[in-house]
Amino acid sequence: MTHNKTYKILLISNPEEEPFCIKAYLDDSIIITRVTNIHSTSEAINELKEHTYHIIFLDLGKPGKAGLTKLDHILAFTTAIPVVILSNQLNMAFSIRCLERGASDYLIKDSLDTFTVYKAIRHNIDRRSYIHALEESRLRYSRLFHLSPQPMWVYDIETLQFIDVNEAAQTKYGHTLEEFLSMKITDIRSTAEIPKMLKTVYETRKNLNRSYKGIFKHRTKDKQNIDVEIHSNLIKFNNKPARLILANDITEQLKHIKAMEAQNKKLREIAWTQSHVVRAPLVRMMALVNMLNDNFEDKSEFYLEQINKSAQEFDQIIREISEKTARIEFDD
Repeated sequence: MTHNKTYKILLISNPEEEPFCIKAYLDDSIIITRVTNIHSTSEAINELKEHTYHIIFLDLGKPGKAGLTKLDHILAFTTAIPVVILSNQLNMAFSIRCLERGASDYLIKDSLDTFTVYKAIRHNIDRRSYIHALEESRLRYSRLFHLSPQPMWVYDIETLQFIDVNEAAQTKYGHTLEEFLSMKITDIRSTAEIPKMLKTVYETRKNLNRSYKGIFKHRTKDKQNIDVEIHSNLIKFNNKPARLILANDITEQLKHIKAMEAQNKKLREIAWTQSHVVRAPLVRMMALVNMLNDNFEDKSEFYLEQINKSAQEFDQIIREISEKTARIEFDD
């Protein structure tokens, strides 16, 4: 809080008693306030529709059912503004019921002083702001989680039970939310993958690794096996340790890599065949041409020259093919 800010207080008085003068407990040197006094909850709701307030003080007088009805009436209209109950007497059961219904605080009028009122204003406004920030954070998380196009889920690290699953995961795996919440993370693994998964879970739990990344095989509802890259982070979910999982289906990506590896293997085989199998008879042909050049008469030189020229062209073609094959493999 800052001293130059004016805090607007709505005081709902008890019509059965003299209006409570809360302004008498407020010191402008500590906090600047503007108090509006209303005599009924219906008037208060009309006032709240037209103006903004930082805090509401609800004077209930004596504890009783009528007071709870007034509180319910206010909270049914707004829960964004802290409501502090003012009462004539301490009644533990009644005060607990007020707090359970949504009241922010419960004060006894006879025990009030300037410090108590100031502390109540500051504490309840700040706490409500903090709660509002937490709610906004939770809402942002919920939106990011449930609207993410990537499959995501949260599981209990002790029981391995799914405790939240987004729509993308439901679509990818074919299970409804109700089905997921009755399952464990082992239920979407292939049988062969479960020991690997349990080992990973044990190691991350033992070492309290906040994040983890790995590739696993998962199984959809229709028994299809998919390759999934998992990104795992340790979080708190409903005050319990849990893991947030983001799953990326890389099945097609791995198939493409395997296809490229198979292609490279074939290209290597082609290159070896070109450089060894095909060239071998060519080398022999070229050797025979050389022998013919050494032993035949001049009239054969033209034919030998043509044979040699063809052999040289054949050799050059094989070399170019081999070089191109090598470049293709390197680029991939």
